[in-house]
Amino acid sequence: MKDKMQKTNSIITSIASLYRSLEKVFGSMKFAVSIISVFAIALVYGTFQESYHGANYANRLVYKSWWFMGMQLLMFMSILTATVMRLPLKKPLYGFYVIHLGLLTLFVGSFVTYTVGIDGMVELLPNTPSKKIVINDYFLKVGLLDQQKAVRFPLPYTHKQVEMDGNYKDIVKVKEYIPFAKLETIWKPSNMPNAESDQGSTFLIFNDNVSQKFTLSLNPTSDFKSTQKLGLLSIHYMPSNLYPCFTKTSKSGFLFWNIDSGECFTAEEKKLSMGKTKQGNRFVTFKHKGKDVKFFPDHSPMAVKDDLTKDENVNFRVFSKKLFIEKPNLFIFGDKIAYYKKRKKKWIGHDFKEKKTAKLPWMQFRLRLLTYKPGQTPYQEPVYTLPIQDKGEIIEGDIQAVKISIMDNEYWVRSDAPLALSNGKSQIRFSIGPKEILLPFQMTLKNFKMKKNPGTNNPASYESFISLFDSRSDNYEAQDAHVYMNNPLKYDEFTFYQSSYFPVGQDVYGSAFSANYDPGRGLKYGGSLLLVLGSIWHFVLRRRKKKLTKEAHA
Repeated sequence: MKDKMQKTNSIITSIASLYRSLEKVFGSMKFAVSIISVFAIALVYGTFQESYHGANYANRLVYKSWWFMGMQLLMFMSILTATVMRLPLKKPLYGFYVIHLGLLTLFVGSFVTYTVGIDGMVELLPNTPSKKIVINDYFLKVGLLDQQKAVRFPLPYTHKQVEMDGNYKDIVKVKEYIPFAKLETIWKPSNMPNAESDQGSTFLIFNDNVSQKFTLSLNPTSDFKSTQKLGLLSIHYMPSNLYPCFTKTSKSGFLFWNIDSGECFTAEEKKLSMGKTKQGNRFVTFKHKGKDVKFFPDHSPMAVKDDLTKDENVNFRVFSKKLFIEKPNLFIFGDKIAYYKKRKKKWIGHDFKEKKTAKLPWMQFRLRLLTYKPGQTPYQEPVYTLPIQDKGEIIEGDIQAVKISIMDNEYWVRSDAPLALSNGKSQIRFSIGPKEILLPFQMTLKNFKMKKNPGTNNPASYESFISLFDSRSDNYEAQDAHVYMNNPLKYDEFTFYQSSYFPVGQDVYGSAFSANYDPGRGLKYGGSLLLVLGSIWHFVLRRRKKKLTKEAHA
């Protein structure tokens, strides 16, 4: 019994000693000043990061990081210890107690908000009801289309590129995550059966006022397409073996090529039979594998059967150049180009091997070949970058990317481009998406108005007219709300602030709102009020009382 009591007393003594040590550390003025100073520096650092790189990056780097949360815990411990050390209550310290109670209440309110609160975005399309809040927590979604199943891999809440070790049935391995990425162009050997016919090129088109770089590819698996629209100019990327035939003179304007062999010829060269239907539609016929093949080049490049349906068994295609002479059209053949010049009424060709820059007949544009790689395919691969913010919008680094591995082949899944793969038996679709929460009511954008600064397209102000319908209400009637800067919509403990807008058509816009649910708001307001009252009590009334006491003694 005596040994047991001695052991108990020893434990109590150890705990008391540990408490005195902790009290000595957390309750000291030196510790309090140090932790508050470091916290203030962290806040300033986070503010600059948010200003340059956006709120998402600042949250991941600072405000919602483990070390920032740990710093707030240390401040809480310092304030709590300083308060306990001055118990029991003493009348001269009532103001001090109120100040520290306010600080503790603020910390508790902030903790409740962090753990239970909701901070996200709501995007509304015109006249389209929505209940969805998008939260800034992302996941990789793996969808098995044939089984109608989906698996989600949570992505780390981090500001830097990290390795991952996810695995789904030993089929899909999740290897790497980039929270902020930009796209860089890389070139890989062609995966097409006829690699010699595959190619990619990068060009710079420019005049005295504007310039733009673009990349084109013939490979359907490339991130770059074979056609592009630059204002009124349509650009078409074609196989390089079509160039000699394309620049030939042809009265009919019909060009034919064998998609297997690359053979190219005009209708006149082969003396093909040409004519018109009663409706005025031009057609061409020629012998192919012992049978007559008919084309209507002004309507389709493919051969047609007797019932006028497409004949996909014919490996020839026909091209009507007359369809491309009225509007600006540029045809690119790897390192050569062709276009129709109306003033001369003829097709002009240009070989970049002979001259680096070509003059185009539209708006004094010039074209320069930057890269030409036959037998290779251009792809866009994500690389880590610091996000760049301009006028409140992220202009670079707004893409998230995940590297996955399937059957020893690696692929990148990007937030701006879902990935679909097939092994012949089943299809798997990969996408990156944010967490979504459904509201207990629905919102509809009835009207969006924007005023612009005179002489510019910059918005001076914008506002949204919302219809809100809550099926839980007794009258089953929608409520109208007007939301604009400094006039948020408050409903059912949610607050919606006008945040931004996005185009959905010609002079038609959708509206974006930041959505906030803050269950700790009452505690934070109460803590702030206690801080004000405590400061008045401690620094004003107490000082005044001391002054009156001194005057009375004098």
